[in-house]
Formats: sequence, structure tokens, C-alpha cells
Amino acid sequence: MISSRREFREEAIKLLYILECGGDYLREEIDDEVFKTIESLVEHTDEIEKILNDSMTGWTLKRLNLVDKAILKYSVFEMKYLDIPYQVSINEALELTKKYSDIDGKQTPFNNKVLDKAKDLCQKN
Repeated sequence: MISSRREFREEAIKLLYILECGGDYLREEIDDEVFKTIESLVEHTDEIEKILNDSMTGWTLKRLNLVDKAILKYSVFEMKYLDIPYQVSINEALELTKKYSDIDGKQTPFNNKVLDKAKDLCQKN
């Protein structure tokens, strides 16, 4: 049982990472709410990826590592479709970036910049 919103995000991002890798999972091991959330995110993947690609200068999603791609996609999904305040979603995404992918200290500022631009696009659409 997932006890906090942060744990929920972590589980969702782990599942997204598995999907990004082309992996598979056992449905019965996935929390129902996480599964439903990711199903909804997958339905909106094209729009989420467009927002992210439009938020990057000199980069595309294809160039990002799969962990950051999952974190960014989930954060945009929260801001756009779950009405999570952008400050909360971005902060949580940056905390997860620090925990899972920021080896050299450069990824957190990069993700912050991308999500700051993405928040504006989420509000316009």
C-alpha cells in the first residue's frame, strides 16, 4: 500500500521507466491507482512529449536518459491533467531527479529549466 504522494510518484516513475525501456511488469504487483494513472498518461503521451520537446532548446526527448524522460513526462502529466500546482510538481520532480539521476549535479538544473518552460505550455493548452 502506498502511503504518501511522494511514494506514489516514485512508483509511477518506476513503471514509466520500465515502459520506456520496453520492459514488462506483473500487473498484480502494481498499485491500482498507479496503474490507472499511467494508463491515462500513456493516452496523452503525444501531447506530453510535444510539450517537453517544445520546452527544450538544442535537445529532444530522444537524447535524454530514460530516468529523466520518465520524471519529466510524469511531472508534465501532473501539471496538465491532474491539476497539481506546478510548484509542487516541479519540486517533486527535482527531488526525484536528485535521488535517481543527478550524478554530476547538472541534471537537476536542466530538468528545472525544462519544467519551468513546460509549465507555461501546460497552462496555455
